[in-house]
Amino acid sequence: MPRRHAHPALLSDPGWAPATRAWLEERIRHGAGRGWPVAFDFDNTLVCGDVGEATLAWLVKHRRLRPETVAALTPPFRTAAGKRIEAARLADLTAYYEALLEGSGHGAADPNPLTRGYLWAAEVLAGLGPNQVVRATVAAVASAREGEVRWLEITPGRTAYPRPWFYPAMVELIAVLLRHRFAVWIVSASNVWSVRWMVLRVLNPQLRRLGAAEGIPPDQVVGVAPLLRDRRSREFKDRVLVRTDAAYARLEARALSGLRLTLRPDQPVPVYAGKVACLWDALGRAPYLAAGDSPSDLPMLAFAEHRLWMARLEKPAATAAMRAVRSRAAHPENWAVQPVRTRGTPGLVPGMPDGY
Repeated sequence: MPRRHAHPALLSDPGWAPATRAWLEERIRHGAGRGWPVAFDFDNTLVCGDVGEATLAWLVKHRRLRPETVAALTPPFRTAAGKRIEAARLADLTAYYEALLEGSGHGAADPNPLTRGYLWAAEVLAGLGPNQVVRATVAAVASAREGEVRWLEITPGRTAYPRPWFYPAMVELIAVLLRHRFAVWIVSASNVWSVRWMVLRVLNPQLRRLGAAEGIPPDQVVGVAPLLRDRRSREFKDRVLVRTDAAYARLEARALSGLRLTLRPDQPVPVYAGKVACLWDALGRAPYLAAGDSPSDLPMLAFAEHRLWMARLEKPAATAAMRAVRSRAAHPENWAVQPVRTRGTPGLVPGMPDGY
């Protein structure tokens, strides 16, 4: 009987669950060299934490965003449970954002409960320049440390967000995909400038050290992008500028300084099924592989041929939502699950808990 030759391992990070590592390596080998697209969510998928939330937190903490200057965007409202939310009575503006994330008046009947909060987090930046958003991002992540949860505290003892850092295993995965000639896209519900800065200034240097010299191009980073207005009141779209203005794509200050964010987000917005629309506009096809961690990522994952679910152990309801979608799939074997911890000792968890 001929001897079977074992393939050399592609993924070596010890955080991978063995079955997930094998599943990924099989699919990487199958698609290698074909230029097929793969799509990743960003927050709590590639990084531990949420860069959009950390940036918002820094802007609120340092009073670049104040209740009196964004009063039109913070009207009182009631939650589905009947609780009245008034920005002036909350600890700070991030508490208003968290109340929006609890969903609309439809309660559990709302299929897209996170949309209001995600859109508000971009709309509230109106009037700022993308250069100001980038500077806030730089400051928000400055003291992040791999393997640690370091909090950016806004109102002491009441509101705080973790400073985001990249999971080494996910950096390794992207480097392997790039070396095997996949086209890597990032599709995020955070503002696009924060995510793009993280990719260009933090992720790409790490990828180069792992042999993926070109990294991820700036125009393959998609996020929530309010329309931009220049000093002559002309309006621009990020997704066009990033392809036509090299200095803008590199986030150079001179290219960003004359622009201001408006209230109106460019469409489609990459939240829930909007992520599918963004990929369709960019690719005209489904991605070969998609990865995410939130119910808002599930339409993108269902759209893809193969799906990697980052199962945050602190968010069992999200994984329950994933299992419901997977149970309706024609090929449930095309789903893989990777447990991950975002609190305590954060990182990928190689052991697969029961029920995953």
